[in-house]
This record gives sequence, structure tokens and C-alpha cells, in this order.
Amino acid sequence: MSALADLVTRLRSLVFRRREERELEEELRFHVDMEAERLRRAGLNDAEARRRGAITLGGVERTKEDVRDARGTRLFEELVRDLSFAVRTLARGPGFAIVVILTLAIGIGGTTAVFSAVDAVLLQPLPYQQPGRMVRLYQYFTGYPDRNFVTPLHYLAYRQQLSSFDHIAAALTYDAVGKDIRSSDHPERIRILPVSADYFDVVRVQPAIGRAFGTDEENGAPSVILSHDLFERVFHGNASAVGRTLLMSGEPYTIVGVMPAGYVDPLADGVTAWVPLDLRPGLDAENANNHYLDVIGRLRPGISLARAQSELDAVGARFARQYTGARDIHAILYPLKDDVVGAANRSLELMLGAVGLVLLLVCVNVATLLLVRGSARTHEFALRVALGAGRARVLRQLFAESVVLALAGDIAGLVVARLAMSAIVALGAGSVPRLTSLSVEPRVLGFSLLIATASAVLFGFAPALRAARAQPVDALRAEGRALSGLKSHGRLRTNLVIAQVALAFVLGVGAGLLLISFPRLRSLDLGVKTNNARVFELHLPDARYDSTARARFYDDIAGRLERLPGVRAAGGISKIPASGSYHNWGTQPLTGPMVGRKDAGVGGEQRVVSGDYFRAAGIPILEGRAFDARDAAGTPLRVVVSVSAAARLFPGVDAIGQRLRTGGHDWEVIGVVPDVAVDVEGRIAAYVYHAHAQFAGDRNWSLTQIVSTTGRPEALLPIIRRTVAAMDPQLVVYRAMTLNDAIGQGASQQKFTLTVLGTFALVALGLAALGIFGALSYGVKLRSREFGVRMALGAERGAIQRLVLRQGLAVSLTGVGIGLAGAIAFSRVMASVVFHVRPLDPFVLAGAAAFIVAIGALAASVPAHRATSVDPRSILQ
Repeated sequence: MSALADLVTRLRSLVFRRREERELEEELRFHVDMEAERLRRAGLNDAEARRRGAITLGGVERTKEDVRDARGTRLFEELVRDLSFAVRTLARGPGFAIVVILTLAIGIGGTTAVFSAVDAVLLQPLPYQQPGRMVRLYQYFTGYPDRNFVTPLHYLAYRQQLSSFDHIAAALTYDAVGKDIRSSDHPERIRILPVSADYFDVVRVQPAIGRAFGTDEENGAPSVILSHDLFERVFHGNASAVGRTLLMSGEPYTIVGVMPAGYVDPLADGVTAWVPLDLRPGLDAENANNHYLDVIGRLRPGISLARAQSELDAVGARFARQYTGARDIHAILYPLKDDVVGAANRSLELMLGAVGLVLLLVCVNVATLLLVRGSARTHEFALRVALGAGRARVLRQLFAESVVLALAGDIAGLVVARLAMSAIVALGAGSVPRLTSLSVEPRVLGFSLLIATASAVLFGFAPALRAARAQPVDALRAEGRALSGLKSHGRLRTNLVIAQVALAFVLGVGAGLLLISFPRLRSLDLGVKTNNARVFELHLPDARYDSTARARFYDDIAGRLERLPGVRAAGGISKIPASGSYHNWGTQPLTGPMVGRKDAGVGGEQRVVSGDYFRAAGIPILEGRAFDARDAAGTPLRVVVSVSAAARLFPGVDAIGQRLRTGGHDWEVIGVVPDVAVDVEGRIAAYVYHAHAQFAGDRNWSLTQIVSTTGRPEALLPIIRRTVAAMDPQLVVYRAMTLNDAIGQGASQQKFTLTVLGTFALVALGLAALGIFGALSYGVKLRSREFGVRMALGAERGAIQRLVLRQGLAVSLTGVGIGLAGAIAFSRVMASVVFHVRPLDPFVLAGAAAFIVAIGALAASVPAHRATSVDPRSILQ
């Protein structure tokens, strides 16, 4: 109990420190007054009585110190005073404190944000039970290793025959599937995902309300499972919604379940509802070469990926013997997580390396600033020791200053981390998976705080430790020599600045490569004119539009849009150019020199078009004609082909009038158009275009409308919405944007990497400039007496300025030389993310070097001017 009482007393004296001090003051005054009163009664005058009373007490202040020591709180009280003094000292020179705090904030905040992004995307497991057992299944053709979707016929065989899997499921992600619903008073288009019955068993997440799909619904049954967000938004969380009907694109769907809050689909972004997959085509042997299913599976416990792959190969071999169309089809398994984040892996690793360099640069910069400031105060520390201050007291004071700077930097770093994370999520939306789960990772934050704080405390403490070891008389005997410091200390500062420059150069080269690469990527000739064109999707529901009505509607909407003021041409296409492969069907020549040859045929990118698509997209007709009224439903089937398709199918002959077979039909070629790119990197493929009026019966093609304008396309959107609503108010003008933006989405990951890396490079250059400026400024200050003597003896100011500039340039050039070696080491990493530029491009290297040297010269020019702007007499006095 006595120990507890003692602890309570100590805590009370800390919490109520002012009251305790006031009571101590009153008690000591009482004792002095009592002793003084006794002495006055003995015959002494009042002043002498009070003096002797204080002496008898042993000195008021000394007694106070003894009482504080008895409380056991003296160390804490002195620490509070040290911290208060540190704050006042830093406030007298706010420029230095602000620079150090901002530097620490950049290092801590940037590191935490990027490390957290890498952790969320690459390191954290998928948010499902035992995610390491989840795999993705692809198919590929002999001699063509590119990943492909799975045929429904193969999937059903895999589900029945593969024993290595607990469950195996399929989903339709070949193209984004959507439905129109009424939310409030406006039609809204939502993303849906058709899935097989085992889908939620694979992810091990079942509906929170209701049930999952059964195998008896794998016929496209009108059942739907809602996301929790859609359930709350439309039905306000009312559980009685299960069993009710939801009208989607004019068709009634029965709500059978609601997924848990926060559930994110592993295969598709933005899914708000799931419907049963129609697997009836899988029963038809003709579908042995029709690839459109995305397949995932969950391995049984103890089954390795290699063992599952061996069983998959065996099933594929049996299948190939059974179906001739499947002889060249093979299957391969990938861990689901590696597949989900694979495309973003290299970009995030590059960012991770960049932010690691920035954190290192921050530590070096803080070390340089604190060493310079601490060295400049050597005379101050020596003077304090000479006047009686204990060395431990001086060390503790410098420690308190370093702690204040570190804590302020830590707090600012948390703010920067939050802002940087918001920026990363906004930049990476749609291009980097799993970023929606980004949050401050405590382990990463702790690491960043530890590294940056340790740097501030260690290098802020070092000068005081050095000063405490020195003899005060040595420091005071010759201030000029004492301030100059040892040569080893000067070399340390110079080496730190060189390291800053080298790190900044490496980041500058990386940013320069991406800065050149991205414009080259965006300036590629994709074969389509993207300026002054707006695109939007129109989806016509089967419930209200048959094939004839769809063909008529798409032609009518194109005609109405073309009559709008400022519209040059309008038309639709099933997938816009440079947005990826889509409906790549085998295409064979029926006439011409390639007929009967084994190497005849191509994988043709099939596109369905309506209206005046070619003119709207800026694609000229090179030979023959485009589609017109002569290509209506019921007329002979005709196609327009690209130059590449014509050259490969009908080499050496005129393609007009030739015939080809694709999609199960024979077609006549009536026109040839230039090649267009399949993706934003400019890859060319053979294209075959079909008139929607002739091909509308094949399926419900949702056509993206392209409207070419003579002015700004942004101003046209309200008029487009009114035009569509006048034809059908229940339709949604979906994904409206400029054609430039629609195509540019394919380069979003490169843009994300460029923006983040470029930001880091700019920060690194700024820190390097700050380091050079701080080191040179301090060097000039140390040599101010020398410069004063030189000018007094007749040296020109320009000569002294050139001397300081040469020092700055020497440091910069040395750093560039070391940084060049680092850039060469990182060249292989950069080769995987740049486009049409060598990772060691001489122009980029020269530009980065020139920029760094210019920064160094600019940072050196200020202290050089300062060195010669003072009167030599003021220095020599």
C-alpha cells in the first residue's frame, strides 16, 4: 500500500504541478516567516530577521529543489522545460524547423502511402477463406501461348471429371454485362455478372440473406442475387425484398439472395448483381471451340497446383480424342491472386523502389540539415559548458530539440499519408486492382516513423555529442578554427550531399523515361481520329426490341444524331478501336490463291457496325464501298475488311468481290479500309466488319455510338440525352465520354505509374537542391573570414563566386556519376514499363544530368552571392 500511495503522490504532483508548487511556495514562506518572527522577538530588525530566517531554512530555491527530488518528478519536470525551451529555440529560426518537418512529412507520408498500396494489392491475401487454394483456369492453342477463355463444353467436363478441386465455377466476363433498372425516378444501368451454381462455393462467401443459385437455374433462369449496396439503395435494407421481383431491362427477375456488406467480386469490378449463367450451349459439341467463359476453382486440401495441372492435362487429352475441334486446345492453371494483380505488379514494384529511394533521400537530407545546424552551434555548446553547464545537460537539450522536430514531422507525415493515399486511389481507379481496400497499414506506418524519427534524433544528437567530448577552451580559443570543424566532418557532409544527388538522378532518369514513353504511347497512329468525337453505349433490352427493331433503332438514332447542329457523322460499333481484342473468330478464304492451303485463314477481329460508323471514326474507304441501304436484312451477306485481313486472306488479288467464311456464314467482301489498332500500344490485327442490319439476329449486339463533331464534343451530351429520351425514355446513355478518354483508359496504368514516379522525382530533386544549398551555405559561413581576407587583399568578388559555384558543381557532377551506375542497375526494371524508348536513352540521361547540374548550380549561386555581398570590414572586425 505504501508503494501505491507513493505512486499516487507522484502522479498527483505531476498532474497538479501548479497547485503543488503553489503549496510548496506557501509552506516555505510560512517557515521563513515563523523563523523571522522568532528572530524579531530576539531583537533583530525586520530585514535582518528575514535574511537569517532564509539562511536557517537553507535557501528557498535549494530547498525547493530538494523537495522536488524527494517527489521523484524532477527528471520529468526538467524534460518538460527542455521541450519548452526546444520549441522556443526552433521558433526563433522557423525556416530550418519547417524544412526539416516538411522533409520528414514527405518521407513518412509518401512511404506509408505507397507501401500500404503495395501491401493492399500485392502482399495481403485475397479477402476470402483460404485464398491460397483459389486458382484461375485459362485455355490456349498449340503454338499460341496467349491466355484464352474456356469453352462451355470444356468447363462442364472439368466440373464433372476433375477430382483435384472442391469446386470449380464459371462466370461470363468476356464483356461487361449490364441491365437497366429504375432507381428513384431515373433509369440506371448496373453491372451484372452471370455465374454458375458453384461460384459462391469457390469464393466461400454465401448470401447473407436468401440463397445461392442451384444447378437447375444454369439455363439463364430469371433469378438474381443483389449486392448489399444495391439492396440498401433500392429496397432500403428490407429483408422482405427476397422473393420479390426486380424489373431489369424490362424483364422480371426473382430476387433469391443478398450478398454480405463489403463483398467484392474477384473477377469483375463494380458488380452489383449476379444472375445464373446459361450453360445449355455447353451441351452442344459444336461449342468445343467457342471460348467465352472465365473459370475459377478451389483446390482440395493437400492438392498442389502441379498435381491439379497434371490431372487437367489428362482430362484435356481425353477430351481432344473425343472432339476433333479440341485437339489444339490446352489448359493451364494460375494462382488467382497472381492473376488478379499480375498486370499491376511491375508498376507497383517500380513505385516501391522509387519510394524507398525517396525515404533514403529524406533520411540523408535530414541528416545533412541537422549536422550542418549542429556543427554551426559548436561554439554555442562550448560556451555553455565553459559557463558551467553539464555536458549531459547540453546533450539532453539537443535531444529534446530532435524529439520535437521528429514528433512534428511524424504528425505532419500522417496528414501527408492520408492525402497521398486518397490521390493514389483516385489515380489508380480502374487500372490497379484491390486499391479500394487501401488503408493505413500500422506495420508500414511504424516502420516509416521509426526510420525517419531515428534519423532525426540520431543526426540531431551527433553534433552535441561531438561538442560535449571537446574541451571548451579549444572551441573558445579560436572561433574560426573551431567552427570549421574536422575534415572528417566536412567529408561526411559532402558525402551525404553526393548521395542525395545520386538518388535524385536515378529517380529523375526513371521519370524522364516515363515522361517520354507516355506521350509516345498516346501519339501512336491508332487508325482512328479521336479528336472532336464523343462516345456512349446504348443497350436495347430483348424484352422490348427484337432483331428487326434493334437494327431499325440503331440506324434511326444515327440518323437523328447526324441532323444535330455541329455533328459531322454518327454510327455505332460493337467495340471501339484500340480497346482490346473482342470476338476474335477464325476467318477462312473461300476464293483466291489461299483456298486449300494449310496456312490459310486468320483470327479476325469481328466488329458489328451501324449508321455511318467509318466516317464518324475517321476511317476512309480505300477500295469498294461502305455499308448502305443495299445491305439490309435479307440481302446477300457482305463484309468490309481491313488492309491486313485482305492481304492475308487474298494476297496478290483484288479483295473486292472475294468471299470468306466466319461466324458460321459465307460473306462477300465489298470494301477495304485501313488497319486500326487493337490496343493502345498500336498492335495491328485483321478486322472484319459486319453490317448490324444483316447480323442483328446473331445476338443482341450492344453498340457503342460514336458522334463526330465540328466543335467541342463535351457540349453535345445534353442534346444527345434528350435525343435518346425522345426515342425511348427508358434507355440509359451509358459511359458517355470523349473518344480520346475512352481509348486512353487502356493507358491508365502507365499514366498512374508516370504520375506517382514523376511526383517522387520532383520531390527528390527538391530535396537534393535543399541539401546542396544547406551544405554550401554552411561551407560559405565557415569560410566567411577567409573570403573577407581575400577581398580585403584585392580578390575580385566574381572569383570568389566562381570558387563557390565550382564546389557546388563538383558535388553535383560526382553525384550524377554515381547515380548513372544506379540508373544502369535499374535499367532492366524500367525496360518492362517504358514504351518505344530505351531504358538507357542517351537523351534522357543527358537531360537528367543537365537538370541535376542546373539545380546544383542554382542552389550554389545563392550562398556564392551571399559570400561576396558583405563588407569585408564587417567580417574582419
